[in-house]
Amino acid sequence: MLIEFSIENFRSIKNKVTLSMVATQDSSLENNLINTDVLKEDKLLRSVALYGANASGKTNVLFALNFLKALVTKSHTYQKGTGIKFTPFKFDKEYQAKPTKFEVTFIKNNIKYVYGISFNKDRIIDEYLCYYPNDKKALIFERKDTNKYNFTIDKSLQKFISERTLDNVLYLSKSTQEKYEKTSVAFDWFKDTLQVVGHTDHPALTDFTVKLLTKDQKLKDTILKALTVADLGIEDISASIKKLKIDDLPPDFPPEIKALMMKGKNEIEQTDIKIFHKMTNGKKVIPNTHLGFDEESEGTRRLFSLIGTWIDALSKGLILVVDELDTKLHHRLNKFLIRLFHDPTQNKKNAQLIFTTHNILLLEEENLFRRDQIWFTEKNPEFGSTDLYSLAEFGVRKDKNIKIGYITGRYGAFPFIKEDKIF
Repeated sequence: MLIEFSIENFRSIKNKVTLSMVATQDSSLENNLINTDVLKEDKLLRSVALYGANASGKTNVLFALNFLKALVTKSHTYQKGTGIKFTPFKFDKEYQAKPTKFEVTFIKNNIKYVYGISFNKDRIIDEYLCYYPNDKKALIFERKDTNKYNFTIDKSLQKFISERTLDNVLYLSKSTQEKYEKTSVAFDWFKDTLQVVGHTDHPALTDFTVKLLTKDQKLKDTILKALTVADLGIEDISASIKKLKIDDLPPDFPPEIKALMMKGKNEIEQTDIKIFHKMTNGKKVIPNTHLGFDEESEGTRRLFSLIGTWIDALSKGLILVVDELDTKLHHRLNKFLIRLFHDPTQNKKNAQLIFTTHNILLLEEENLFRRDQIWFTEKNPEFGSTDLYSLAEFGVRKDKNIKIGYITGRYGAFPFIKEDKIF
């Protein structure tokens, strides 16, 4: 479970901002909260919706999570001299010379962890990992000025690993590669628990749903039930993944695309999806009537692509991060997907959902969000940087119409378009 995530000097984010999944003391909508033995006095939110104008930095908050995940899971593969992708805040020259900083607090195996890093394009500057077994803070490792390490446990082993860690490589990644158990737990949280969905039309999302469909009948039944409940008129689904040799592609297949598809492989996976609908001829039902996947509406294809990740997250207790959830989806389908995370009978493993959206209709839905679940990004007019804050900071009464307050600019984070003519 995610507790909070802080970002500093990354893309449009200049000064430190923190996205917190810790609930306020508001007693409303208890089903939207997670009780955990780790946080004795606090509860965690099952979901957070992030609103804001275009170019205000919503996506950068999510992108930072994805960037950190990628750096953790891949940096041990870097060679000496490999550059780190460094994108500091560019509208202040002073910040272009400062490091980017991330800190994430999370729960894994019922233990709280805090992991933080700072880096520039050449090296990891600072890095640390601590945890709280028996509610007491314990340092696993601390790294300062790239090569100055501090260990309080397994000192000889960790010193040996640190001496083999390159300046541009995270110690968390390298030590996990060296099979050090204490850091492997945190590494696995990034690799397995944190799931970020970026480009939501990516074919890999559809392929993932197909793989779940073909894995076993129980998963297929769950996916089919979800799509049926969503009222898309779907009766059944047939899906398969076939291996197709590159050499067997048609002669007129574009050679440049063929070369891209190969990438050292001699075969590719071909996905075949048939979606069956109820169709009649007068009063007679016609059996086995199906449409090809490309014949379905964009909304149906989008929901199909997302439902696999949804079911996977709910069944495993993952953290699902989705950019622009509302794209191509009806408002009621948006609400349907969100409520699955809020329902304890559907979300038994305490999965969490973090998403950006422009769907203001969600703000007037009764009993959908608590005030602390609604967050905003706004571009600071003085510095051009991203500010991040929660609706809970405004002390809005529960009988107030949040949608009206948002579109009238009461909470900021809303675009005000000048009425100037362009011709």
